[in-house]
Amino acid sequence: MTFFFHYLTRKNRFSKRRKSLKSAAAQNSSSSSGHYDEQQQLAAYRYSTIIDLPSHILIDILSRLPLKSIFISRCVCKTWHILISDPLFATLHFDRNSGSNPELYLRTDFSTCISRTLHWVDLESFPGYNQAQCQWAKINAQFYLPKRYPKPNPKACTSNGNSNRGNRRAGREYDIVNSCNGFLCLRKPFHRNPCIICNPITGEYVTIPKPAAEDDKKTLRTVISGFGYSFRSKQYKVLRLVFDDFLNRTAEIYTLGGAAWRKVGNAPWSPIAGLFPTYLNGVIHWVCDDIEDDQSCSDCIVGFDFEDERFCVIPAPPHFAEKPKTRDNLYDMNLGVLGGCLSICDVTYFAPPDIWVMKDYGVQESWIKQLSVDNGYFGICRPIKYLDDGSLLLFCKRRALVLYNPVEKNTRYLLIHEDQSMIFEAITHVPSFLSLKDVGGDNLTVQNINSRSDQFEPEESETLFLIEMRKAGELLY
Repeated sequence: MTFFFHYLTRKNRFSKRRKSLKSAAAQNSSSSSGHYDEQQQLAAYRYSTIIDLPSHILIDILSRLPLKSIFISRCVCKTWHILISDPLFATLHFDRNSGSNPELYLRTDFSTCISRTLHWVDLESFPGYNQAQCQWAKINAQFYLPKRYPKPNPKACTSNGNSNRGNRRAGREYDIVNSCNGFLCLRKPFHRNPCIICNPITGEYVTIPKPAAEDDKKTLRTVISGFGYSFRSKQYKVLRLVFDDFLNRTAEIYTLGGAAWRKVGNAPWSPIAGLFPTYLNGVIHWVCDDIEDDQSCSDCIVGFDFEDERFCVIPAPPHFAEKPKTRDNLYDMNLGVLGGCLSICDVTYFAPPDIWVMKDYGVQESWIKQLSVDNGYFGICRPIKYLDDGSLLLFCKRRALVLYNPVEKNTRYLLIHEDQSMIFEAITHVPSFLSLKDVGGDNLTVQNINSRSDQFEPEESETLFLIEMRKAGELLY
């Protein structure tokens, strides 16, 4: 595929010469009265390229390229830009990549300030990656989320929390709920009401209408959200769980393109608010801590099925029912998706993280312990994905990436560095070129972050680096 991509990009070198040869051949033909040189005729068509193929075949070919190559191809010429913007391209690309490993995106985070810039971490394109020679690397690819503040916030803060009017960050931007089919659901940072659906690749976004009983000023309420897709109705839905003084648990649904929120009953459990939900197979998953201290954790994974709009329990690994697995362990666990399967990273303090994978979704007996990450660094880790060389990529301590090779039992530590931040957020997301205009019907008002009112100020740019550390202890300081 790499050879094919280079062949595609070479076509522009020959396009002008091909046109000039055809033009010269036509003039020669008219002036020589039938004595046209056959060699010149062959030369005129010698440089025919792939661009002469029908558009639907070109779209099919372009949709098979890696993400980085697609971005380069979009800048090659106007014709390719139009083809990559075609809805057929978006559909083919999504169908081929929806089940693949997600990409990793990072953004700077602090308690009072967070960026709207997503930095795409393409580890396998870094120089010396496979030879372990990459001492440091700059993360170049950036995508952007919608602005929360239309104008710079006078209460902007620096990375240490101090007020600074000249700072590039205008307060805390939107938090990310979860990813689904190339779209991200965003929420307000303090009251956690879901408010925006966006596609960071295309820059499109839509605003979710406010619930009928807006509760932004009711500080005693806790809101937990989830975003997913119904395969049967082909609709995207946003779930909102409202916990009022820990007594009333109301569940509400908004269908993308609909007019308003609607209630779907009461939430039977209380998911842990600080852990990201995981979407898989039409179900949004959480870790739940609604158990007594003396109970087991066998029913700690709960979900909401967007197809039937009902809550469900996902069976946990059998060993979770054992006595050592207590409620305190739940806060050190991370749900995720590895290789298209639901996964759990089980971290017990002072012990290596265990990676469990559910091979047959919904079947408790299909849980297998895939590996223990004996990486010399113990703490809360979040598995991201398996790389092409078989290494497992983990996000650790909110400031580092760990590459663990389970075959060779070796580990690489990459510290994330940025001038004004020491804490980062990791987002796993399968990118797509799907347009919100095609999935929400005519009732959606689709906006774009590239519009004049939503563009960046020049001082808002930021640069991230990955710096290789010799040992795990260096990540702690």
